[in-house]
Amino acid sequence: MHKLRPLPLHLANAQLCWGGAGQAASQWLAGDLSWHPDLAGEVAALRRKVNAVGAGDFVAAVLQASSGRMQDLLAGVAAYQAHPWQAPERKRTVLVRHGTVQLFDYGGTGRPLLLVPSMINPPDILDLMPGCSLVRYLSRAGFRPLLLDWGGAEQSDERTRLTLATAVTEGLLPAIRAVANLAGGSVDMIGYCMGGTLALAAAALAPDAIHSLALLAAPYDFHADSAFNTARVDAMAQIIAGLPAGAPVPVDLLQLYFTALDPTLNDRKFRRFAHMDQSSEAAAFFVALETWANGGAPLPRAVAEECLTLWYKDNQPVQGRWTVDGQQVDPAGITAPVFLAAPKGDRLVPQQGALALANHLLQPTIVTPNAGHVGMVVGRSARKGLWEPLTAWLSATGKGR
Repeated sequence: MHKLRPLPLHLANAQLCWGGAGQAASQWLAGDLSWHPDLAGEVAALRRKVNAVGAGDFVAAVLQASSGRMQDLLAGVAAYQAHPWQAPERKRTVLVRHGTVQLFDYGGTGRPLLLVPSMINPPDILDLMPGCSLVRYLSRAGFRPLLLDWGGAEQSDERTRLTLATAVTEGLLPAIRAVANLAGGSVDMIGYCMGGTLALAAAALAPDAIHSLALLAAPYDFHADSAFNTARVDAMAQIIAGLPAGAPVPVDLLQLYFTALDPTLNDRKFRRFAHMDQSSEAAAFFVALETWANGGAPLPRAVAEECLTLWYKDNQPVQGRWTVDGQQVDPAGITAPVFLAAPKGDRLVPQQGALALANHLLQPTIVTPNAGHVGMVVGRSARKGLWEPLTAWLSATGKGR
């Protein structure tokens, strides 16, 4: 059974929304409900329509519609849990293990590429399913993808003790050395989301080891977007502080933070899913993506706390104050060509927060896919918006090697 995490939160959100719709309609009719000033025109138009049908019929229609939406949500969740999709068998070998980190080798004789995902969800978003895999696309283009897995299917002491700094020095830098030995020279590295920011740190600490660096929706200026919410960050920090000493941060708690960015997103998604043809490719893709989003190992406690304090609260990277192993993470020292992808509709890493890095680089190549944070990598426009320009850039930077 596929898990929607945390299910009680999503059900409670929907119940709060749809269970109170009838009362809200009555309050509005009585003049006790306030609206945003920008909605004044729509509210006036609605008032005219309600006057035409009568208050009683209006409230009854709201109750019927809200009940139907709640039922759609429940049907969508049940369909998701019962869907037969299973993760495909991925043909890859483990090239090397170092601590909790391992490198999945997808084979081929082409130029090795090191792909670094986030630590929060499994790495398989870069190899989601047949026909929807950046890794497989790169392989077909003549490269040899090596996908880093941060580990953690079973929490080990090594993973639990990780910090942002040791993730770079004890996880990523040894992986770079392993790929350098395979490549016989400097490394081409691709980092996605949090993995991109960690890859940036590794490149800044060992610039001579990097031949090219591609950063996909990598956060850098954490205060660039006007929607930045200090209260949300502080609330999550307090919740984490209440966990047992040294305990990692469970997936359900991480999902709580992401849900706060758009509390009704899961309600909307699963209501749509309820009306999908469950035998369709679209339904299988939905289940694959949601299964990935709800998976992953608990995040090491120090990594979670440092992300919130050093990155989100103090915004150290863009201020030049973030250090790893006593060294400043200075992008200006990276002489390798850099590719920046910053999608226009990204809610997790707002576009300006990713593009801020361009001001600290020599001559970055910038693409701005018309997609969201995940859609840029696996959505319907991923091939045109990201895969093709990234592959062309990699080919161009590889000439003469």
